[in-house]
Amino acid sequence: MQIATLIELAHKQKLPPLQRKVLKYLEEHTDEVFEYRDQQLTGEVGGKPSSIGFSLWALHKRGLIDKEVVAGKVYFGSIEAVRQLRSRLGTEKGDPFERAFANANRIRERIGGNLNSLEILDELRSASELP
Repeated sequence: MQIATLIELAHKQKLPPLQRKVLKYLEEHTDEVFEYRDQQLTGEVGGKPSSIGFSLWALHKRGLIDKEVVAGKVYFGSIEAVRQLRSRLGTEKGDPFERAFANANRIRERIGGNLNSLEILDELRSASELP
């Protein structure tokens, strides 16, 4: 068994009953995402909207579900559902090192060469020392 799978199973077994219900529902509905305190999810799982909202944040903190902000609202769903949402929106997170490398390349293109951070810091320091 893969270590990640074993850790995930251990986390799921320690969940309170409502969080287990929410997680099970989200994992069974990989084509849906839900707003924080979503009425539909509350109706399906039972409980108070505040309890469902807390459960979503707690499950996300444990890494068992994911979230994405769309039009200023936070949406939660299974990891697969949020991956599909990001894919359709064109906002896949990807590898952070790949994103950093791509950002560095965009900066190089914009300034027409390499960025010398020491030179920039020296210029800022000397500018702040002027009377």
